[in-house]
Amino acid sequence: MTWKLALKSFCDLYSESGLTVPWIVVGSVGSVIQKAAMTPNDLDIYVQNVEDVARLAALLQPYHAKVKCGLACSDPEWQSSMEEPFFTQTFPSGFTWTKGKWTIANFPVEVVQISNAAGIPDSDMGEGIWEGGQHIWRLAKHVEFENYVVPVVPLEIQLELNIRRQRADRVDAILHALVTNGYDEELLRKALSRTSLEKLQGLL
Repeated sequence: MTWKLALKSFCDLYSESGLTVPWIVVGSVGSVIQKAAMTPNDLDIYVQNVEDVARLAALLQPYHAKVKCGLACSDPEWQSSMEEPFFTQTFPSGFTWTKGKWTIANFPVEVVQISNAAGIPDSDMGEGIWEGGQHIWRLAKHVEFENYVVPVVPLEIQLELNIRRQRADRVDAILHALVTNGYDEELLRKALSRTSLEKLQGLL
């Protein structure tokens, strides 16, 4: 699978680099690596600090486009290049992220740091833990992958995100993985909002 090749290529580069950048796999690859049955569209890697986007962009230099991409950074086809390895984008809500995008083993890879969540709920006290928020760093799960140990956002937290997005297919896949392979009940109750817990009554 190409996502596996992309993630292994990243892990190989990172392991050889000597970097100590806090990073974590989120999104569909983070779900699949925890045995949820879905097809990833890209590999999303979040970093904790904005300056670490530049560090990982330098690490991924072998995958830079040879010339600056002529597309706007908001275009899904935009790619990192030597001239423009990453960009910072602020939306009308105030949400701000810094991002680089590459193609590795024919698979899309993004490195992202979020500096302004613009009020997206992120709480372990009833509002629900957000996959892009502050709590993921202390709650990261470490999963074995191709002789590496990869930090991922736990499925318990990913479940809340996909309920918010109304992604019924992914909610079902994550629920099946949790029921089949076991889950952290305490984390689940912290990760899910009160509304989500009500929706899932009797399913877990």
